[in-house]
Amino acid sequence: MYFLNTEMHIVTFCITVFEIVMLLFQGIYYLQRTSDKKRLLYFILLLLMVLYNLTSGLFPDEQFLLPIMVQNGIAYLAAFATSMYFVYYFYKAFELIGLRFFVRYGIIIFLLLPFLLLFLLPYYLTGNLVLSRQLTVVIPFLYGIAFITATTRSFIIKHKESKRLLPHIGENRVELIVAAYIALICWATLPVIVFFGDFQVLEHSITNAGFLMLTLIYIKTSIIQSRWEYRKLVQAEQNRQQALADNYLRFGLTAREIDVVNLLMKGHPYKVIADLLHISEKTVARHISNSFLKTSASNKVELINKLESKDE
Repeated sequence: MYFLNTEMHIVTFCITVFEIVMLLFQGIYYLQRTSDKKRLLYFILLLLMVLYNLTSGLFPDEQFLLPIMVQNGIAYLAAFATSMYFVYYFYKAFELIGLRFFVRYGIIIFLLLPFLLLFLLPYYLTGNLVLSRQLTVVIPFLYGIAFITATTRSFIIKHKESKRLLPHIGENRVELIVAAYIALICWATLPVIVFFGDFQVLEHSITNAGFLMLTLIYIKTSIIQSRWEYRKLVQAEQNRQQALADNYLRFGLTAREIDVVNLLMKGHPYKVIADLLHISEKTVARHISNSFLKTSASNKVELINKLESKDE
């Protein structure tokens, strides 16, 4: 069953739609936290997976104006580009130093060069897609096996050295690593499927299965980390309020001075503070001046720092 009048199977279409929705959510989340580099890495991987599904699902199709040979070239280029980035993603996202060779040299030697020399060149010279496909997948398959072995060793070493593999996610670390391995195994089976023929449903189901599982665990991890960050913020605010209460008592601020200082900390000008407390601006100024004297502060910033600092 194919989607509308295209070469894309309905299974591939459904997977692609799900990943596009995830892509939008991840993009929005990243724009809110542009400092989250791992989120950016994952967003790029998700984008490449969508492109891979679209190109290999829709191409080749005589309805498109592009020559069939060009369409096949684009489809396989998207697949190899995704595979190359997949290696880089594991290296950066999981901070596995042991994969440095696979990233710096392996991607070029065992993925890019086979694509150029064993797929594009033979396909351009002979026009035989089956032959070119079978020639180009042998080296990437062996590379995939070696990469999984090196990843296993790197995970073990990193886990022994420190618990900082993935901070703040606790037992979910195991789930994420398991999902990562499933994604790796599914990725490594892609050359085998391609070698034996063009099986769109099987290819996309297997290659996306591991990735989708990794996505679900990643979402769960993000939720856990967000909750941890929220708890840290709540705890920090509680500590701040406790420090304020202790310092108000230590410096001997009166109840009215505390009211004025609290509003001052929120950034309100004297006039607004006066209106909120139903007192004059001169009275506000007097309370703040008294607070300066009691805390030995010379300005607003110093006053706030003294009141929020812990008494050592």
